[in-house]
Amino acid sequence: MDTIAWPAQSPDLNLIEVLWMDIETELREIWGRISNIPELQETLSGLWKTIPAERLDSLIRSIPERLQAMINAEGGATRY
Repeated sequence: MDTIAWPAQSPDLNLIEVLWMDIETELREIWGRISNIPELQETLSGLWKTIPAERLDSLIRSIPERLQAMINAEGGATRY
């Protein structure tokens, strides 16, 4: 089986990190109104459910470009 060397700690290729940044951005706007852990859990669950399918599709379609950027950067930082 052919494999690629996967750079350690490669957030450029980890799409969940992109989604967490999206959620974090939304969460910052309402952070002061969250007063306990259950509220935080409910808020995070709600934010997760609002991620549009188009956003997920876009991230998935970006994988070839992200891989090429990582190859070009020889495992270093990319614009992602």
